Amino acid sequence: MAQATLTRRLAATLLAAALLAACTPSGRERGAEGASSSTSTTPTTAAPTSTTTTAPPGPISGFLAFGDFGGGPAQGAVAASMLQWVRDGHRADVLVTTGDNVYDYGEPHLFEAHLKAPYRALQTTGRPMWATLGNHDVLRGHGAKQLEFLGLPPLPYTKSLPGVRFLFLDANRPGDPAQKQWLADQLAIADPPPFTVAVFHQPVFSCGLHGRTPAVIEHWYALLNSGKVALVLTGHDHAYERYLTAEGTTFIVTGGGGRNLYRFIPGCDAPERRVGAVKHHFTGVEVYADRMAITVVATDGSIIDEVEIPAGFVP
Repeated sequence: MAQATLTRRLAATLLAAALLAACTPSGRERGAEGASSSTSTTPTTAAPTSTTTTAPPGPISGFLAFGDFGGGPAQGAVAASMLQWVRDGHRADVLVTTGDNVYDYGEPHLFEAHLKAPYRALQTTGRPMWATLGNHDVLRGHGAKQLEFLGLPPLPYTKSLPGVRFLFLDANRPGDPAQKQWLADQLAIADPPPFTVAVFHQPVFSCGLHGRTPAVIEHWYALLNSGKVALVLTGHDHAYERYLTAEGTTFIVTGGGGRNLYRFIPGCDAPERRVGAVKHHFTGVEVYADRMAITVVATDGSIIDEVEIPAGFVP
């Protein structure tokens, strides 16, 4: 009888031990419990064990690119979309335009309405506008006044953000030998930032109304596609297109900033083209230490395109 009682006590002890082990949190669960509990009385000097990974570092800079907008019916909608992008937590230090900023003839009395008023909410924290000039901006000789109004030097000029430098060119005169030499000299500078972005109006590649720009191809293409320029931003055709050359250079047409849209040329099947969309939009670019993340957003909130350009992008 005593042996039977002992056996029952042993069984009960083993069962209690098993239940205690099953109910005790694992090492991972204990770490989470300790982080959220305020009733623990066990002192400790060691850092709690955690299996959570450190969040990747955020962008070191960012910008919003758009073109062909001044006074257009969708200019306000594009500006509102960019403001929402910023409010959603994306990095945007500057507004970058690809030209045709003031329609129809770049008239100075329209500078405030076309260049400032729609973007006032975006610029309350001092976010500047860096612009190139399109054909409409210079038709009546007011291009220099527009740049002066924006506090910018004459084209060509450079600007920079952490991790990226911008080369702003005047594609209204691509045959100017001095401008070509300036571009070559800029690309020859030793130890540039990880990314170089060229900005001008008339595109190298396009399947839009205007198509490719022969003079730009003749005078600048070899330099732009030399492996020293990560991204080329243009406008002129009122749509979005992205091209990628065999050498690894990304060419983007971002001309959907507000004016009436252009349809694509029927039968245009350029092998370099990766994406095309006839929508009002902006191009958001966030610069990281090892990549540029490009997101193209339409005014309806849809994502037209997403692509990353790694540092050392040439294949």
